[in-house]
Amino acid sequence: MASEEEPITFAYLRKRAGLTQRQIAEAMGVTVGTVSQWETGGQRPRLFPEQIQKLLHILNCTLEEFVDAFSPNEP
Repeated sequence: MASEEEPITFAYLRKRAGLTQRQIAEAMGVTVGTVSQWETGGQRPRLFPEQIQKLLHILNCTLEEFVDAFSPNEP
């Protein structure tokens, strides 16, 4: 679980899994720029259910954590 200082974000999940943006991009068949956009909030992933399952496996995270990573931060 993320610490109080570090909310669950896509970058947090990626780093926790010990992966680089390039490794995620190659595994998912997207560009590094796309992964960067996922991390900065510039773009949300548009994935088919099979792709989501693959990304959950790659990141070793739960669906809840994945959804939390892309939910707007509450004040």
